[in-house]
Amino acid sequence: MRYLKVLGLVALFFFSMLFFVQNHEILIQELALELKVFGWHYQTEAVPFYLIILMAFVIGSLLCTFYFFLEKIRLSKQCRQYKKEVDALEREVASLRPKTMDEYTTTESTENIQN
Repeated sequence: MRYLKVLGLVALFFFSMLFFVQNHEILIQELALELKVFGWHYQTEAVPFYLIILMAFVIGSLLCTFYFFLEKIRLSKQCRQYKKEVDALEREVASLRPKTMDEYTTTESTENIQN
């Protein structure tokens, strides 16, 4: 499985480089983004198109990492809660289970010693 991950990353890197090399002229063109909302106007400085693609990828990666980190915390909390429930149920089952013959003899011998 580890080798498949490495192979996948190498393929992703290869096709990314191929894309950038074949579209070099388009990607170095500068682009200015603007936003007009409710009379408010915002315009960015002109930046190369490849930088916008790269920043979108980085922001998406960070958001995914943050989401999965929060999900891992939630699942570990839920796992701890379920483990506590399982322990409580196991104790309840053990208390309701009939005593074995060894437990009867141990109980009788302790009663004889106390008397």
